[in-house]
Amino acid sequence: MLFNTLTFIIFHLVCLFIFWITKSLLIRNVLLFSGSLFFYGWYYWPGLIVLVLSILLNFYFSLKIAQTGSKKTLSLAVILNLTSLSFFKYSKFILENFLSFLNSFGLELTIPEYNYWLPLGISFYTFQVIGYLVDIYRKEVEVEKNFIVFGVFKCFYAQLIAGPIVRAKEFLPQLKKVNRFNPEKFKIGIYYLLAGLCIKIVIADTVAQFVDFGFSAPEKLNFINAWVTLYGFAVQILSDFWGYSTIAIGIGYMYGIDLPLNFNNPYISSSIREFWRRWHITLSFWLRDYLYISLGGNRKYRLRNLMATMTLGGLWHGASWNFIFWGIGHGLWLVLERVIPFKIGNNKFAKLTNQLIVFHGVCILWVFFRANDFKNAFDYFQSLLGMFKSSIKVSDTLIFQLILFIFFVVFFEKSLKDQRFLKWSLFKQVSVSLLFIFLINSYANAKLDFIYFVF
Repeated sequence: MLFNTLTFIIFHLVCLFIFWITKSLLIRNVLLFSGSLFFYGWYYWPGLIVLVLSILLNFYFSLKIAQTGSKKTLSLAVILNLTSLSFFKYSKFILENFLSFLNSFGLELTIPEYNYWLPLGISFYTFQVIGYLVDIYRKEVEVEKNFIVFGVFKCFYAQLIAGPIVRAKEFLPQLKKVNRFNPEKFKIGIYYLLAGLCIKIVIADTVAQFVDFGFSAPEKLNFINAWVTLYGFAVQILSDFWGYSTIAIGIGYMYGIDLPLNFNNPYISSSIREFWRRWHITLSFWLRDYLYISLGGNRKYRLRNLMATMTLGGLWHGASWNFIFWGIGHGLWLVLERVIPFKIGNNKFAKLTNQLIVFHGVCILWVFFRANDFKNAFDYFQSLLGMFKSSIKVSDTLIFQLILFIFFVVFFEKSLKDQRFLKWSLFKQVSVSLLFIFLINSYANAKLDFIYFVF
C-alpha cells in the first residue's frame, strides 16, 4: 500500500477512528500492530512472511541478550539479520560478480533464471532492530517484554518501509501510555501529511519524468541540459525521500506519536560533514553509533573507519558498484575534509561559495547514484562536460518545477521542522492546506513509487 493512493487514505482514516474511540492501550497497540502488517502485506504479501519471521526471531534474541548479556548471542542475532538482508538484497549481485570473475579465466557460466524480489523496507527494519539489539547489550535501553509493543516498534506502518529509523529509547515509551486526543497535534499531523504528499507528487514525481529521459539518453543532452537534468535529480531524490519522511511524521502526529526529523535542508550545507548531518539524519546517526564507533570511531584508524562506514553506507543503498563508488566518493571527501580542512572565509560570500561547492560536488556524486551502470554514468559525465551536441531545448516544465521546489523550501521548509503552523492564523492554515490539496489533485496522474522502497 502506497501513501500516495486513495486506498491508503481510507485505510489510515479507519485505523485512526478505531484508535481514538478506544481508551484501551492493549487494543490500540493491537490495532497498530495488525494494521501495520495489513498495510505491509497489501503491497506484496510474500514479504509479510519475511517480516513476521524477523519480528519473532528478534523478539526472542532481544530477550536472550537481556537475560544473558552475551556478546555471542548479540553477534549471532546480528549475523542472522545481515544474512537475511544479504540474501534478498545482495545474493544476485554477489553471484553475478563471482561468475564474471570466473568468466575472466575462461569458465563460461551463466546464472539460471529465477524470480528475484526484494522485501519492501528490509534495509530499514533490519537496521532499526539491529540498533535495538545493540542498545540492549549496551544497557542503553530496557528490553521490551510485550510482544505486541515490540511488534509495533518493529513495523509501525508510518515509517516501516523507508524510515525514519527510530530508536527504541525514544519510540517504545510512547507505546506504553494512553495518549489523550490532542486537536493541535492532530491538526499539524494533517498539515505534514498534505505537505509530504505535495512534495512527493507535485515535485518529485513530475521532475522524475525529465530525469528518466536524461539518464536514459545522456548523448541527447548538451552541457546546459545535462546540468539542469542533474539539478532535477538532486531535487527529485530529496523531494521523494523528504516527502515520505514528512508523511511518516504527520501520520505519527495523528496518533500522538513523535517521529524524528529526517531531513534538514541538506543542500545549504557548507561541508560534506554538515551535509550528512542534514541528509537522511536517522541513517547518518545510525551509521555513526553502530558502525563507525564499533569499528573504533575516533580512537584508532579514524580515517579507515570513516571510509569503511561510508562505503558500506553506499552498499546499503543498493546492490551495485555504482552505489559502492557513490559511498567511496563521500568517504574520500569526508577524509579530505579532516586531513585538509578547506573553508573559504567566514563572511556571507564565502559561506555561499562553500555551499555552491558542496552542492555541486554532491550533484556530481549523484550521477553514480542515479546511473544504471558505469557506462551510463560515464556517458552522463561526458554530457556534463559538454561533449555531446544537441538541439533539444531545456524543458520549461522542468525549470518551473525546480523554481517551485525553491519556492517550497523558502516558504514552507521551516514549518516542517517546528510547530509554527499552529501559530498561523486559521485563515492561513486553511488556505495553505487547500493549496496543497489542489496541487496534489492537479498532479495526481504523475504519482510514482517512492525511490527508497527498493533500498
